[in-house]
Amino acid sequence: MNRRAFLFGTITSLALPAVARSGTLGLTELRGSLTVPETPPVIRRKGDRSVELQAAINRAAAAGRPLYIPAGRYEVSNIRLPDRTRLVGVPGETRLVYSGGGRFLYSEDARRLSLEGLTLDGANRALTDEDDGLLSLAFAEEIDLSRLLVLGSAGHGIALTRSGGNLLDCRISGATGAGVMSTEGRALTIAGNAVSNCKAGGIHLRRWTAGDDGSTVRDNSIDGVGRAGIRLSSAGSVRVSGNDLRALEGLAIVADATSPGASISNNSIDGAMLGIALFGGGDDRLSLVEGNIIRNLVDGRDAGVIGGRAGGVGIHVETHGSVTGNVVEAAPHLGLSLGWGATLGSVVASGNVIRRAGAGIGVSVLASEQATVITGNLLVDVPGGAVRGMRFAEFATGDLTRVGAAAWPGLTVGENRVA
Repeated sequence: MNRRAFLFGTITSLALPAVARSGTLGLTELRGSLTVPETPPVIRRKGDRSVELQAAINRAAAAGRPLYIPAGRYEVSNIRLPDRTRLVGVPGETRLVYSGGGRFLYSEDARRLSLEGLTLDGANRALTDEDDGLLSLAFAEEIDLSRLLVLGSAGHGIALTRSGGNLLDCRISGATGAGVMSTEGRALTIAGNAVSNCKAGGIHLRRWTAGDDGSTVRDNSIDGVGRAGIRLSSAGSVRVSGNDLRALEGLAIVADATSPGASISNNSIDGAMLGIALFGGGDDRLSLVEGNIIRNLVDGRDAGVIGGRAGGVGIHVETHGSVTGNVVEAAPHLGLSLGWGATLGSVVASGNVIRRAGAGIGVSVLASEQATVITGNLLVDVPGGAVRGMRFAEFATGDLTRVGAAAWPGLTVGENRVA
């Protein structure tokens, strides 16, 4: 079936006009039961189309059909998306605007949901719960969100709870919260999205109980957000790759102490207080930081990024694992930081190129029982020393490439090139 026949069949089955010149849904002739969202009573704004849209969604979902929403502007609120909802709009032309008074689009028990080609405009109107999203989906096993434009949310842009599926090729901007918030995710794929100007961060994966999230965050563009570009909180075994992060106020990519087994590879970071940070915990799983390009870190040595750790650092790692093949350029404090106090896993740092850093590599000398190998790195224009021992944020030794590391049996420093 071709696209024209598909859309025509969908529209006529829902008693929609093939052309909606006025920009309205044209659903006033529909009859039937209406699922009322569980929200406080609200006063509808003049021109609000919530009742018509809710009825159309309910009928289409019950019939297992997509609902095509023609180009136009529709003011709605408290729209509950039932199982098998599929909404299709005209990209850039179908605009749903939040009219206020509770929630915007949400689902609490739908298994399968699909939204494509819609503009979701929060108009900066307050949501009942500031931890809610303009689009808020919970307990959905198969979501398919694509080519959405999400603007002006007073909470998160998109909030997903215990949900799995795909979030692809969406643009999210101007949220008070995070652009994308996933809570207790189920192997989500978040790919090809553009997130900008969101106050509480770009993409945040969190779990209330630490465990494997298994999600993939790849090929996203994140620009000008607060707090952190990509954050993992108690979310283990997450793959973060191929993302482009620019002009960040805080950390670019960060995994907390209960997010083990992260793979952070081939990301590009230009402008942040701290580029990549993997904080240490009790889990023995290895993490990987490989092939990332990090430039133009902000001098935040006195900022106390997290737990007093200094900013102005390209890569900071406390976990077990490998830090290989990364490029760090223009880091005011350290190109690479290994460990914090006694918190340092067994780490290999090799094949990294660090240029124009206050010092090249800092390694904690308060965790000398761990096996740490620093070899084969190229360090260029590092006036504070190529490899320095650290006690928390302070330098504790001279340049170990010159004086040697014999005093710390667990530490191997060798074959690094300094220029």
